[in-house]
Amino acid sequence: MDVDFVGELERDDSFALLRDHQIDLALVGISAMRGSAFDGFTTVAVLPRMETRDVVVALQGRASSLAALPSGATVGFCGARRGAFLAAHRPDLNALTLDPTEVRRVADRTRNGDDSDNGLVAGVPDVLIMSALDARHAGLLDTAVEALDPKAWLPEPGQGALALIARHPIAEATALDHLPTRTALRTELALLDAVEEHGTDTLGCLAQPSGRWIRLWAAAPSPTGDRLVRSDRTGPLDEPASLGATVAAELVSRGYRLLAGLEAS
Repeated sequence: MDVDFVGELERDDSFALLRDHQIDLALVGISAMRGSAFDGFTTVAVLPRMETRDVVVALQGRASSLAALPSGATVGFCGARRGAFLAAHRPDLNALTLDPTEVRRVADRTRNGDDSDNGLVAGVPDVLIMSALDARHAGLLDTAVEALDPKAWLPEPGQGALALIARHPIAEATALDHLPTRTALRTELALLDAVEEHGTDTLGCLAQPSGRWIRLWAAAPSPTGDRLVRSDRTGPLDEPASLGATVAAELVSRGYRLLAGLEAS
């Protein structure tokens, strides 16, 4: 199979180029595989999963871990899940919600050494919390001081996983499929689908196959961090959708709907 590398594209651009037959394959994350734009495409191969964890990237001072940050330190992050887990673990810290463009701007300013007289960068948080892959992409992985425990600070569903999609199966690409990662993704997607009507903004989960079994950890904090529901179940490797649905039902039975304010507490 001859492959020409086009480069990094926005998700919608990838779908448009696939539809126009300008490219044969696109490499996407799990979010691209769930939207209506994915209709008409096939997942040719799920690649081996990379690092799933969120990391703490030190930008100011000598932070060594999330737990070691002094009260009132500023933590920057993208997404409601990270904000909710931060509120649950360290409510005494100053949460700073950033969009991806702002994260890139912070990364650029940090790398360029835009320092004030006291050695700090004006307008930059003390640390960033981001996925390990995003940290690598932003050139900040070398300044990561901690990889957060994925069983306590659960990653975004599908974090660290990428898939090749195409208009139709391509035999040479299909050979790249990594069955354990595909099975883990099927489990996490089944969980997402089962709780979607209740909201998924703060949901974290991680599925890990082992031998003939697969284990799924899932948890969701309330946006203020004062409530947390979690589930941890193991099921047969060949029944990933059933395991995802079982964990979803357990989360709901333990108050998942309350987190989104869909029921009176």
